[in-house]
Amino acid sequence: MSFFKRQKNIKKVKYRGLRIYSVAFILFYLLTSPLTLILYTTNFSKLHDINELSIFQQSAETDSLLIENELVKIENEIDSLEFKKQPSIVIKDEKAGNKLEFEVFFFNLLLFVFLLGFLFNLPFKIYFKRLRKNKIISNQIKVFCKKTLLYSPLINTAIIAISFIGGEFFMINKIFIINDFNNNLGKEIYIQYWIIFTVSAILTLTFVYYWQKYRVQIHYLDSVFTKEELKKSIFKFKKGKIKYRMVLSGILTTFLPIGVAISYIFLSISFVKDLDLYAPTETELKILLGDYKNIFGQMFQDHISNPYLYYINIPNTFLMSAGIVMGVFVTIIYLYLFVYWSNSQIIKPVKELLGNMQKTTSGNLENYSIVRTNDEIGELSENYNIMTDRLFEYISRIDKMNAELEDKVKERTLEIMAQKEEIQAQRDEVESQRDEIEMQRDYVVNQRDLISIQKKSITDSIEYAGNIQKAILPPLENLNESLGDYFIINKPKDIISGDFYWTYQLSEKNKQILVAAADCTGHGVPGALMSMLGITSLNEIVVEKKIFRPNEILNNLRLNLIKTLHQTSDKINSRDGIDISLCYINFDELYLEFAGAYNSIYIIRNNLKQNEIENILKNQTEIIKSFLFNDSVLIEIKADKIPIGISRKDVLNFSLKKFKLKKDDKIYMFSDGYADQFGGKKRLKFMYRKFKEILLLYSKMDMNEQKIKIIEEFENWRGKEKQIDDILIIGINI
Repeated sequence: MSFFKRQKNIKKVKYRGLRIYSVAFILFYLLTSPLTLILYTTNFSKLHDINELSIFQQSAETDSLLIENELVKIENEIDSLEFKKQPSIVIKDEKAGNKLEFEVFFFNLLLFVFLLGFLFNLPFKIYFKRLRKNKIISNQIKVFCKKTLLYSPLINTAIIAISFIGGEFFMINKIFIINDFNNNLGKEIYIQYWIIFTVSAILTLTFVYYWQKYRVQIHYLDSVFTKEELKKSIFKFKKGKIKYRMVLSGILTTFLPIGVAISYIFLSISFVKDLDLYAPTETELKILLGDYKNIFGQMFQDHISNPYLYYINIPNTFLMSAGIVMGVFVTIIYLYLFVYWSNSQIIKPVKELLGNMQKTTSGNLENYSIVRTNDEIGELSENYNIMTDRLFEYISRIDKMNAELEDKVKERTLEIMAQKEEIQAQRDEVESQRDEIEMQRDYVVNQRDLISIQKKSITDSIEYAGNIQKAILPPLENLNESLGDYFIINKPKDIISGDFYWTYQLSEKNKQILVAAADCTGHGVPGALMSMLGITSLNEIVVEKKIFRPNEILNNLRLNLIKTLHQTSDKINSRDGIDISLCYINFDELYLEFAGAYNSIYIIRNNLKQNEIENILKNQTEIIKSFLFNDSVLIEIKADKIPIGISRKDVLNFSLKKFKLKKDDKIYMFSDGYADQFGGKKRLKFMYRKFKEILLLYSKMDMNEQKIKIIEEFENWRGKEKQIDDILIIGINI
């Protein structure tokens, strides 16, 4: 498949990079925020009491030192004033200060992580965007995407993990190393938040890894890797197992909702010892124990100070219900996505494999299944591809053998039937006709021998004419000296050709060459006669008359041909003529002059930068067309639609086109035989567009390798079809 056909088959996929980051952190905050709110709400009163107690203690110590004999009333007024001033300050220092300090630190880490994730995912974004718009993609981006795509789930997870690891170190340092707390309750709250943060971080990292892995395996593989690469496993790391993936999915989908519900219930309970109830009333026991008061009432009073007795009050019930609703919402999102990704990584490859199997059973053996996963399904897809390839080769060999056997059976049957009919017809007259048969046999043998002699004589004459024609063409020694790095493909349809090439070196000091590629009317003997006339006329015009401008040479060649063939307006039906492309090439000053009669020339320039390609495309004219392929451009310089021969129209003189060359430019001159060849599955013409693709595809090879590849492409296209015309292609490397 050529580059241009492959572009049409590529899926239009969008790459999702920072979207995964954003959704992951939104879900992270949906997990942590309600739990954090409940944590601080349920412990607010305890913090307030601790701060109030510390304030009274500080106030009493200050009063005893400064005012020992002050009245109790004044002390109470001072205490009440101090009580109004201090609590907000202490609560702010203990409750909000530590949390705000961590949030600022964590937010800065998030900014760094988003920047790092943007830089890593930017090449993928560029690659898929240019792929959707059929634009040129640089080799560096292609190589980067191909090398890192399979590892992108781990890399993106590692990038996001930077923020969580930094947060973990920050909180561990604050809790266990510097112990920056005024009381144990503040530390206990911070530890509970740390646990919530850790669990949510693990879920977030798992979420990112599974989402990115799903995108890579289901959507991105066949846009980055080729068909041949995806027939086999492209995963370099150890193969995984489906059962482990299902176990992990089961753990996430089972323990996540249970853990969320338990967390909200645990954070919503209140311990009875915090009520400081030493002798609860009957009403209080009824509220605490409900219908169980008669059973456990006395036991509860006896163990009222037990630290493990707890209950859920009305505010906590409301907070717990709201938190569970939010937790269930986030859990549903996690469960749906984890189940969807896990099932998709199994169902979609299996469905694709089943579809290909159905195609195989229908007789289509050229399809293949993409190896998307590194597990049993991926191994099954890879083995299926191997099986279909071998089955296709086996059936092809069998079909070929059956066809050959069928042809042999038909031939043998026809021979037997003919012999049977001949025996039945001649059975009664064998004796009487034996002499006549012998005479006829001798006559046929003599005629066969005569035809063979005549054929050999004609063939020998044509081959001798071919040798004469080759002798008139420029010798290889002269071409090697004048053209340097070049190739010539000259494939006559018959022994002799109507296509010819011609060169002339203007100066031995300065490398200035005239090169022509011509296609005469007809092929075989008529074409060869026209080529002899064309070569003779060119030598007369250039060598004897010293005319070196390509357009002036073609003007004179046209007049010579009309005069020699006695073409007049009365004999306008005569189509004898020559299609030709003629170039003057100055290898020292690197420029080209061109004139052509129906035959254009191509110039290919490789390894171009984006701005150079844009300049070439911008500077196109009516006589110059460009054809783009990656970092190479094919420039077509069009010929005049003026025949070398008589014409019905008023014919103007041939025009001269000039072109500035660069080192390593490739010039291609050719006849129409290659592009007009019939072949392929539908027996169509090869066409010039496909010819351009072939030249561009192999233009970076050296000239000998190009020649081999161009001939191979022609033979593959032609197949069993006959060659319909002479073929001539000249390639010159500047």
